[in-house]
Amino acid sequence: MIKEMLQSVRWAFNWKEWNLGEKDFAYAISCIQLEEKERLGRFMFRKDVRASLVGRLMMRKFVNEYGHIPYNNIVFTRDTHNRPVVEKISSNLSFNVSHQGDYTVLAGETRNVKLGVDVMKLEYTGGKQLSEFFRIMNRTFSPSEWAEIKDFSLNKSEQVGMFCRHWALKESYVKAIGIGITTDLGLLSFKTNSELMENSVTTDTVLYINGIEQKWLFEETLLDSQHCVAVALEKVGEASKSESNTFNILSSGELLAKCIPLFSQDFEYAKKYLEKEEHP
Repeated sequence: MIKEMLQSVRWAFNWKEWNLGEKDFAYAISCIQLEEKERLGRFMFRKDVRASLVGRLMMRKFVNEYGHIPYNNIVFTRDTHNRPVVEKISSNLSFNVSHQGDYTVLAGETRNVKLGVDVMKLEYTGGKQLSEFFRIMNRTFSPSEWAEIKDFSLNKSEQVGMFCRHWALKESYVKAIGIGITTDLGLLSFKTNSELMENSVTTDTVLYINGIEQKWLFEETLLDSQHCVAVALEKVGEASKSESNTFNILSSGELLAKCIPLFSQDFEYAKKYLEKEEHP
């Protein structure tokens, strides 16, 4: 028996540039589960609907293509940590999604492994002075992390970028272990060793908890000059060699290529979507 090769999947989609008309939106929304459609319908703004819709379409695409499960047989439920899981089908797939800024991303593995992903736009929109914002967030980062974030050699934009990078690292890790953002993030201390670049994956960042180095791999990259992404992977044997896992930016055609409508197209729902404001 030939053992199937382990595969890593990294997808990103710029939902901000995905401008859907009534017909195209009605089709796309018909390709996710009804309860997911209903949940998306409660969002106030079109941007949130699209960002979340892309995540659900990505999950179905991943399970269909890499789990070899017929598209219309895939049923997602949620585990005790409220994370989507495939119902009633034995699968070695692991996956996680995130959306922020202009992108939705998915990290997937064809093996059972703890993993989490987080994408961040490298900007500060808090309204307060940056120094005041950093003061408020003081307990969220360790002293050594603050030394990286507030390095005097960095200008304000670069400090914001380092803040977002550390935040993405923390989010990716807590999502991977399933405890959510309720944990004391200040106990997690990341040491970065390389700058981030587009079309290149950095894997030399190290996580310390109580001064002890953790057996985790962190993949980091820039999707573009304004968005960083971090993937947290528990190290398991030889399956943690991920230096080449750059993100593939999907087109709308690739996102929807193998979709199958799960219910009839709801044009009234699509009209209500188009009546929403795009953003606050």
